Amino acid sequence: MMLARATRFLEDPLSGGFQYVYSAVSNMFFFLLNIIQVLYNSILPKSTKGWLHKLFQNLLIAIISVGPIPEHVSFIMDGNRRFAKSNNIPLQRGHEAGGFTLLTLVYICKKMGVRCVSAYAFSIENFNRPKEEVETLMTLFNVKLEEFANRASDFKDPLYGSKLKVVGDRSLLSLDTQKRLDEVEKLTEDGQEFTFYVCFPYTARNDIQHAIYLKSKSFQAKEIELENITEETLSRDMYLDEFSNRCDILIRTSGHKRLSDYMLWQSHQNTTIEFVSTLWPDFSFIQMFLIFFRWSFFTTIQEFNSKDKSLLDTFSPGLNILEKRKSTSINSLPDPPISVSVLGK
Repeated sequence: MMLARATRFLEDPLSGGFQYVYSAVSNMFFFLLNIIQVLYNSILPKSTKGWLHKLFQNLLIAIISVGPIPEHVSFIMDGNRRFAKSNNIPLQRGHEAGGFTLLTLVYICKKMGVRCVSAYAFSIENFNRPKEEVETLMTLFNVKLEEFANRASDFKDPLYGSKLKVVGDRSLLSLDTQKRLDEVEKLTEDGQEFTFYVCFPYTARNDIQHAIYLKSKSFQAKEIELENITEETLSRDMYLDEFSNRCDILIRTSGHKRLSDYMLWQSHQNTTIEFVSTLWPDFSFIQMFLIFFRWSFFTTIQEFNSKDKSLLDTFSPGLNILEKRKSTSINSLPDPPISVSVLGK
C-alpha cells in the first residue's frame, strides 16, 4: 500500500494530495514555530535570542540555496495604512515600518542568491491620495533610497555590490526629486551582484506604452525594421531592462487578490503569484521562506519532467527494496592477478 502511494506521488507530484500534505506540514511548522517563539521570548536573554535568530535564519537560507533559486522576485507592498490604523500609530510610522520590512527582505533575497528584486513603491494612481500622505511618501521614499544607496556603497555592509534603479514615469515627479534620484542611482551604478528596482511612480500599462513609444520612434528614424519589432525586442525597452520579460515570484500582501496594474507583462508565463493575508509590515522571513521553498520544489519537478525523466525513474531503484537480490557465486569470479606492483613514496 505504501509503495503504491509513493509510486503515485512520484508519477504525479502536482496532484491535490500533495497540496494537502504541503498545507498540513506548513500548518504544523507554524504551530511548532509559535511554541518555540513563546519559549524563546519568555526564557532566553536578549543576547542569546539575537544569536539564535541569526543561526536559524542562516540555516533556512542554506536549505533553500540547495535547490533552484528564483532570479526575479517582486513585491506589492500593501497594508501599511491598515497596519498603522490597527496599531493606533501615525500613518507615517506605518509607512516607515513597511520601509524597514522591504530593506530586510531585500537583504535576505540577495543573501539567498536572487539576482533581482522589484517593489511596487508608488502607483501613478497614488497621486489621487490626500496631498499630505503623498508628501509623506515622497519624503520617506527619498530617505530610504539614500539609506539603501549608502549601504550598497559600503563594502562592510551585506548590501554592498547592489545596483539601485528607480523606474517609472519620472516626468510626474518634481525636478528636485528627479535630480536626487539620478544622484542616488549614480552611487550604485557599478553594482554587479544584485539589482533592486523601485517602481515609483509606475503602472504596467505605462510601462508597455513607454516601450511601444520608444519602438515607434526608432522605426520612424529608420533605426529598426518593422519585422524586427517582436515581444523580445519590445521587452528590452521596458523599465526593468533584462528582467522585463520574466518574474519568477510575485507576492502581494494584505489579502487583496488583484495585481493593481503591476507586472502584467512580466507575469505572463510561469510566474508564481502569491496572495498573502498578512499586512506588509508584518510580512516575515518565515513566510517568504515557505513561498520560496514551494517554488523551488515545483521548479525541480518541472526540470525533471522537461528532461523526459520523472521522479519515479530517479527513485525507482530505492523503491524496489522488497525485490530479492541475486547472489553471485565465488567460483564465477575471475582469477586473481599473478602479480601486483606497489609504488610508495
